[in-house]
This record gives sequence, structure tokens and C-alpha cells, in this order.
Amino acid sequence: MREKAGLLLPVALIVLAEAMLFDSQTEGSLGLHALNILLCILLPIWVEGRTLLYQSLALVSLLRVLNIGMPVFFTWTLYWLPFIYGPIILAGYIVWRQTVVEADRLHWRNLLGFINGQGLREKVRWSWEYVLYAILFGFLVANLEYLVLGNEALVTAVALPDLLLLLLVMVAFVGFGEELVFRALLQGAVRPIHGTTAAILLSSLLFAVMHSGYQDLGYMVFVFFIGLSLAWSYERTGSLALVALMHGLLNFFLFSFVPLGYGLLP
Repeated sequence: MREKAGLLLPVALIVLAEAMLFDSQTEGSLGLHALNILLCILLPIWVEGRTLLYQSLALVSLLRVLNIGMPVFFTWTLYWLPFIYGPIILAGYIVWRQTVVEADRLHWRNLLGFINGQGLREKVRWSWEYVLYAILFGFLVANLEYLVLGNEALVTAVALPDLLLLLLVMVAFVGFGEELVFRALLQGAVRPIHGTTAAILLSSLLFAVMHSGYQDLGYMVFVFFIGLSLAWSYERTGSLALVALMHGLLNFFLFSFVPLGYGLLP
């Protein structure tokens, strides 16, 4: 009972905070996320052996706090996204290193193992077929998401420098940062406690809820199913690199080729 309450309380705070953001109550949302971060610091005292779980849930709230509270240094969105996701990636790596691996020092081999899931999943191997799978997934789902969201492109034309910058930001920062939090850490922390199904559903639910800023319930439902696809792919392969590439390429196509008229639909 204590374990379930210890999980439901921070999840409820995150959902409530995002509901307030959906209702344009930004300050109230930030306050609840800050409360959740504090709660996740204190909960391991009450529920022992759940440090990774609560650190993962704290990172979910930290992602929102940075997303809203980070000063805008540049007018072009692509330039300030690394300021949001860079700290999340650093914090997530430290959580993984201390909680999962307990390494004494940073080493490139630790980072390589992290990308391929070592410490989070056993016997994970990278396959170059994943690249083709990620490209197909990203392009097809981006077309569907564009129909739901109707967003504008983050680049003004199909120019190589802008496309390379967009690809770098979406894969190395947005895709990697969010998949690190929702799949590698959160899903990986819930699985041994509550089972695979609960881990997949919870990571997908919170992933969808954290898109409340678009203030479109239908879009959040759509994102939930994207989250299920990413969570299932991670569960099958254990590869953080794969789901980060899937997620990043989806965003890349969604904010470049598809809204510029190079998608499946005119």
C-alpha cells in the first residue's frame, strides 16, 4: 500500500500541474511541479529502495520547470532548446550513473553503455537496421501528427545548414533528453516494481500529459499512442539510442519537410 501511494502521489501532482497548464494557469502549474520535486526528494525516506523512481519523477517536473522558466536567450526556438534539454540530459546521466551503475568516475565507455541500455537492460545490442526503422517511423508518424497538430515548420526552407541544425537539436537534445527521462529512467524504474505493462502505460501517460502546453486534448491522446510505440520499442530492444532516434526523427520531419509540403499529403 505504501509503495502504491508513494507512486500515485507524485504522478497525481504531475497530472494536476499539467491540467493547470492546459487551463493557462502557468504559475500554479510551476508551483505544483516545484512541490513534486520537493516531494520526490523526501519520499525515499518514507519508501525505501525507490530512489531511481522518485528521481525519475522529479526529472519530469524539472523538464517542465525548465521549459517554462528558462529565459529566452534567442528569438529562434532551435537555439534555446539545448538550454532546456542540456541540463535534463546531464541530470539524467548523473542519476543513471549513481543509481544504476554506481561508477566512480565519468568515462566514455559508461556513456556508450548508457546509450545502449547497459545497467538498465541486460544484453543490449545495437543494430543498424534500427536506423531504417527510425526513419520510416519518424516520417510516417510525422505525417499523421501534422494532420492532428497542424504546426508550422521551424525552418523556412529546405536548406542543408538549417536542416542539419534541426536534426542535431531534435535527435541529440529533444529526442535523447525526453527518452532518457520517460523511457530509460522512468519506465526502467517502474518495471521491476509494478511490472512491464504498468511501466509502459505510466511512461506513455506522463509523456502525453507533458504535452498539455498545446492545449489540445485530442493531440494529447494522439501523443499517448506515440508514447506507447516508443515504450514498446524500448521494452523490446532496451536501446535508448533507438527510441531517441525514433523520437528525434519524428520531430525533425514534423518541423521541416512535412509542413513545407514534402509529406505524404499535399
